Amino acid sequence: MTLSQALSNGKFIITCELAPPKGTDVSNLMKMASSLKNQVDAVNLTDGQGGNMRMSPLAAAVFLLKENLDVIWQVTCRDRNRIALQADCLGASAIGIRNVLPMRGDDPKSGDHPDAKPVFDLETTELIKVLKQLNEGFDMVGNPLKGKTNLLFGCTAHPNAPDLKKQKETLEERFKLGAGFIQTQICYETEQIKKFIESLGELAKKTILGITPLKSLKMANFMNEKVFGVSVPKNIMERIEKAGEQRAEGLLVAKEIVNEIKKTNIGGIHVMAVGQENALPEIIKFLTDT
Repeated sequence: MTLSQALSNGKFIITCELAPPKGTDVSNLMKMASSLKNQVDAVNLTDGQGGNMRMSPLAAAVFLLKENLDVIWQVTCRDRNRIALQADCLGASAIGIRNVLPMRGDDPKSGDHPDAKPVFDLETTELIKVLKQLNEGFDMVGNPLKGKTNLLFGCTAHPNAPDLKKQKETLEERFKLGAGFIQTQICYETEQIKKFIESLGELAKKTILGITPLKSLKMANFMNEKVFGVSVPKNIMERIEKAGEQRAEGLLVAKEIVNEIKKTNIGGIHVMAVGQENALPEIIKFLTDT
């Protein structure tokens, strides 16, 4: 079942995230793809996550497609002008990628090439408009294409957005342009997640909530200090600090969040196992087992 089919059928969706390798060795990527294909509806391939240089997600996608995994290609506005963005979208559709998540992209100053010059020729909503036109058979200036794209494109949201009403208006605008799903940033505050879901209304059914298990108190502190818009509540910090096995406690916290949101009309979960990618199959099984 593809992501598009899962969304249409109202299935509780499970997606996860993999980073392409820092180099040409794809053996671990292939191993992960093989182990995940019966667990998830789609796999996100990140595009220079954190502003760090890695293999092109378009190239990495070829290997996941060989394993019959549905790929969500993350494409950022950070590194390409409008010509390159359109070119890559055409290439993505041609090689069999069905889904794309357009994003602004992390500032290069935070990555491993801090002197890199960001492009940002287009903003995210402009790129979404381009994706709509490519699907209709035209480039962004109206020239006809010899073969149109067939891409399901999504958009991002944040449960901790300071103005949930304004965020919903932005999401509604993007859905009017043809967006078909939402993937979110992490949130550890259950009540805030519920407020976010309530604010979405019917869009909640198309929303896939970001889940990242905390593996240690050190990681929880990092989230609070370094990850924009993410805060780990004091009670969770204390639980992890006191736990004999901090990673196990972090997994339990994540499972409790998943169990709570399953009671709502949320569309599914997006598992980002930061620093624990090789354990993704076990993490997903733990989080989703009833």
